Amino acid sequence: MSRTITDSGSVSCTDKAGRAGVSGSIKSSSENHRVFRQNVISTTEAVSLRALSSTGSNIAVQTAKEVHIGRLPPASLVYWIRLGFGVLAGVIFNLAGFGSLGVGLGTLSMITVGIGVYSVSVFLVKNLLGYGPEVLKGPNKHVTIGMGSYVIWMIFTTILLYTVLNPHPS
Repeated sequence: MSRTITDSGSVSCTDKAGRAGVSGSIKSSSENHRVFRQNVISTTEAVSLRALSSTGSNIAVQTAKEVHIGRLPPASLVYWIRLGFGVLAGVIFNLAGFGSLGVGLGTLSMITVGIGVYSVSVFLVKNLLGYGPEVLKGPNKHVTIGMGSYVIWMIFTTILLYTVLNPHPS
């Protein structure tokens, strides 16, 4: 249990769950100059604790926030993943040598590589990271977020690497 006293006279006590595998804490705070007291129960399994919070009660139930990778919210993380996958698609296109196939086959192979790498990024976002419509706040956001930046960075990387790798085309 930890106790914190601020300069304004506010007292805050926090008692974290002591059992392994249980994520929760009880926090109680009060201020001297006002008649105010609030108890907050924080837990990731708040389903059974919602009954504690009612009108006129000083107990509030607070569920744990989503876990973000790093400090980015899910939509920003998906955007940056798509940007990175766009660069990866451009690198794959150039390293596979599809640029030397001519304009028609080169364009077709660029579209094929682009769709293939983009589908891998959709699988990564939806299945491995678990960012579905609820988390990204939209029915197809796991597919559409970052699509424009993906295409632009794929084209930019393809052109840049083709120019660097083939300075004097035959």
